[in-house]
Amino acid sequence: MANDWTAWIHSGDWANEGQAKIPMLPAHVRELAEMAFDPEVSVKRIAAAVETDPVLAMQVIRMSNSAASASATEIKDITAAVTRLGTQTVRNVVVAGCLNAQLVDPRIYGSHGRQVVDHCLGTAILASSLAQRHGTSGEMFLGGLLHDIGKLLILKLAHDFRQQYPESATPEEVDSIIASRHPQMGGWLAGRWNMPATLGDPIVWHHDPDWAEDPLPVSLVYAANRLAHRYGFGCEPDGVSLLDDPVMKEAGVTAERLADLDASAPALYVATRQALISH
Repeated sequence: MANDWTAWIHSGDWANEGQAKIPMLPAHVRELAEMAFDPEVSVKRIAAAVETDPVLAMQVIRMSNSAASASATEIKDITAAVTRLGTQTVRNVVVAGCLNAQLVDPRIYGSHGRQVVDHCLGTAILASSLAQRHGTSGEMFLGGLLHDIGKLLILKLAHDFRQQYPESATPEEVDSIIASRHPQMGGWLAGRWNMPATLGDPIVWHHDPDWAEDPLPVSLVYAANRLAHRYGFGCEPDGVSLLDDPVMKEAGVTAERLADLDASAPALYVATRQALISH
């Protein structure tokens, strides 16, 4: 039992103190994310916090100058970049940039880490777009961005377990755990990262929106996830019909809206991804 990775995961022992090295966002990123949820926070304070990390600062500036931000005036100053983007968008850029920097190491996550982060970014963009009519696009970006972080946690736990038991955590075992456990484990990790409690349901129930207490945000992330699979964001395009899914209708995905997304989403994804990935 000691070297049975699947049993260890199902037991929940991995979550106990000292049992595993849980992937964490750096402290300054968590603090900045919490700061940005304060409606009274000033642009100056956010800018000062972003400037402490040169890589994140450059990503914020690049995002403010990207095609996704739709402005011809070039910005080189971090305060001006924060002003253009707004504090919520800056928070989202910082968290997305940190996921890209911290959780794609192929030595730990294999080829899956890059794919998961790309898929999460695509889902975030789509969730934000769908949520605009509800006035929650900033938070839904974060919900889409974090919806599959359970997969990254599972990949990390498998990698670390193999360091002690090389024959354990086979690809088949890992795939099985990802399929069955990633939403719940992702919700747990979001809590460890001090993300807002309102993101719990979109992460935990993004495959099963009928179980959610607040159905709208879960429906938006569910729909965004399905759309990201449609477009092949971090995965192979699945070509599955979406308009016969009642949850897509609840999320506002009509035939007209789908046609608009088909035309605009891929280019927006490319522009956002290019701004976030360090050159």
